Amino acid sequence: MRLTKTTARDILRHVEGAERFFNADGNAFASLAEFDAALSNMPQDVFNNHCNSQRCDFASWIEDILHDAVLAKDIRKANGVRAKIEARISERLAQLAKYR
Repeated sequence: MRLTKTTARDILRHVEGAERFFNADGNAFASLAEFDAALSNMPQDVFNNHCNSQRCDFASWIEDILHDAVLAKDIRKANGVRAKIEARISERLAQLAKYR
């Protein structure tokens, strides 16, 4: 998928209601930026509940709701390694910001 201004806006948008990501600790995230900000403070057990070597709910949400198949694929390749996931999300946000 080619990145365009329209695509970047779609990925960066705030979602409402049931489209938000509902974390195991009760927090909800409505955008990739909100998720990125919360990820660094997320307890490890909550992170592991959603993302590990077998599955990653974060990647599913990013692909299905935010429509970023590229980032979702990269997160799945990280196999639950938190540092890799955090770094890739930050890189992607910086890349998308260029299209605002």
